[in-house]
Amino acid sequence: MGSKGGDEVDIGNAFKVLVDTAQKIMQFFEEQEIRIYGKHNIQDRKNMWNDIKGTMNGVNWPIVLTGYFNGIMSIEDRIQGNPVQEVEVRDFKKFVGDAGLTEIRTIGRHYTWTNNNVHNRIDRILVNAEWIQKWPQMEGIIMQPKFSDHCPLKITMSENIVQDKRPFKFFNCLANHQKFEEIVSHYGRRKHSGNKMQNVWYKLKAMKGELKKLNTQEYCSVGNKIQETKNKLMKLQQDMKSLEDDSAVIDEEKKTKMELAKWMEVEESIMKQKARVKWLKEGDSNNTYFHACVKNRHARNHIGRLTNNEGHILQNTKEVGEEILQFYKTVLGTAASALRVVNPDVIKSGIMMYRNQQMLLLKPVTKEEVQTALKGIDDSKTPGCDGYNAYFSRGHGA
Repeated sequence: MGSKGGDEVDIGNAFKVLVDTAQKIMQFFEEQEIRIYGKHNIQDRKNMWNDIKGTMNGVNWPIVLTGYFNGIMSIEDRIQGNPVQEVEVRDFKKFVGDAGLTEIRTIGRHYTWTNNNVHNRIDRILVNAEWIQKWPQMEGIIMQPKFSDHCPLKITMSENIVQDKRPFKFFNCLANHQKFEEIVSHYGRRKHSGNKMQNVWYKLKAMKGELKKLNTQEYCSVGNKIQETKNKLMKLQQDMKSLEDDSAVIDEEKKTKMELAKWMEVEESIMKQKARVKWLKEGDSNNTYFHACVKNRHARNHIGRLTNNEGHILQNTKEVGEEILQFYKTVLGTAASALRVVNPDVIKSGIMMYRNQQMLLLKPVTKEEVQTALKGIDDSKTPGCDGYNAYFSRGHGA
């Protein structure tokens, strides 16, 4: 979108018209692509973002938005030029989250625009939850710009992702199960050889198998349990002719409603952890979006394509695996002819710490400082290599 005949085009209204037109032709198409061209003025971009957010709220079919958003999402999205301001990142990320959009994985170049001095990543491929649900294996390619200052964007389908056996991960909903405290207490009382840290490690490792079993038995098919409970509730309500019919049926309906609420809360808790959407508030519930975020994370973490040293794009699992293996074979076990060292003159030319500040860094860490740091970690923070997160550590591990 831009100007024609010297007249400025209102991008926000144009976007609304475009989506309204798409709604009329949805009987012919099952998905839609919107191409974006963001203005340079920040207020104009905000107006466009607000219009997009308002329009996306009524969309329930797959949509992909591609093009020049003129917005960055991290400090790594610009090199050279003016320093990245926190407000730039915050406003654009808030728009993406509020609109229920997410950026699909891309390969190729990182920066999408340059004036031969400043390099920016301002062209993007954003999709809604319905798009990811339909095509989770889709990814983008940032192509070479050639004579243009913008890089062309290309959308491709990668190979279906094969789910390997996943390592243990502690889900917070396990802590609400009646057997959880019993399992923790049982393994917590065990004694193992070695020092204190080894003792803790052995306990957590032994506990892992029992928690895996509990998760498989109780929380493996939460979606099916929700559907079964919904069907049960519907049948009970259809059979109830009046409130005076049968007190037992009324009690059963209340019990079923509570059970449904419990399973829906469990599903939301699990999906929030899997999706790792940090900006959501308590009470927000959009499991379709959570599922889309999880699928998108899996797609972004999956290496379906790879560019080798010759610039060729490898497109199947066997080629990618061989390239990764060959790369690490050339890195591991090789001797360096010279090692880079720190230049003390460069350090002295910058800001340096005083002696008392240096001594503070050498000061032993106290138990209280560890406890304070642990309490400050978010419950949904990514777990460590053992699979236990901060929620478990605060309540049971520390």
